[in-house]
Amino acid sequence: MTFRVSLTLVAVMAAAPASAQVPMSGSFVAAKDCPALSSIKRNENPGDISVSAGGSYVLRGKNRDDASHYWIEVPGARPLERWVAIECGSVSSDIAAPPQKPAARKAESGKQPFYVLALSWQPAFCEGKSGARECRSQTQKRADATNLSLHGLWPQPGTNVYCDVAQNLEAADAQGRWRDLPETKLTLATRGALERVMPGTMSLLDRHEWVKHGTCYAADAETYYKDAVRLVDEVNGSAVRDFLAARIGKTVKTSDIRATFDEAFGAGAGQRVRVACDRDGGRQLIVELTIGLRGDISAGTPVADLMAASTATEPGCPGGVIDPVGLQ
Repeated sequence: MTFRVSLTLVAVMAAAPASAQVPMSGSFVAAKDCPALSSIKRNENPGDISVSAGGSYVLRGKNRDDASHYWIEVPGARPLERWVAIECGSVSSDIAAPPQKPAARKAESGKQPFYVLALSWQPAFCEGKSGARECRSQTQKRADATNLSLHGLWPQPGTNVYCDVAQNLEAADAQGRWRDLPETKLTLATRGALERVMPGTMSLLDRHEWVKHGTCYAADAETYYKDAVRLVDEVNGSAVRDFLAARIGKTVKTSDIRATFDEAFGAGAGQRVRVACDRDGGRQLIVELTIGLRGDISAGTPVADLMAASTATEPGCPGGVIDPVGLQ
């Protein structure tokens, strides 16, 4: 089964290290379908991931000054960072950016921090990852069959990763060696809540997300995941979840999903939502929603207010099937 990612969950196999590329900023827009490799030298492509014609992806860099490949983020891929041949598309900026290592977790004084909340539709994800533990054990009665699941809460910009993380741990994470990462230290209550909204904990996704993104959000994993669970529960407690659950097995338009966010969280909220789709044979599946948020999440700021303070984003794919549990 070919599983294509058309727009904007995380790494299982080796990704090329950041040191092996020239950092860049901007976007990569695919002109045609092309394979997205985790390793150029070994020609590896775990998950058989491809960029899709017309898709826009975050640009991270290129492999050298006289580049043969661009380094981009492909949402839904494991690992997230992939190499794609330069002839496969164009970039919005071809200017090398100096490498930067995040030094602080908090926004500058007087500025509101910006985040992306990534929520997966787990049955669609499992179409391409049926061997994952969380996919093998998924049932129609489990919460992720009818609710959105937590992929991650990502401080922005996208380069704001691995804050104060030891080099050996960063390398282990980038290479998909999640078992070598420390266990996330959570209270029993938060651990239970996290396992409910993030089935990927069965594959140690929580370790990866904390090391890469959570360390740039809070001083401890307890705060990071307690806040993330609260956001997920608020979205799943809204008309958005009801809209999706009522249409399992049917095709929905991205415009209708965005309109439902307006209904649930206020006028304009839908413009903060981007829908990502994956190709599964002859079907296009809605696999993930990414939501722009701005403000103090830890203060308990409602999702509606966090979305209202954020900026608009492109809608993503035009729509797709709300996948039911099980291989279709």
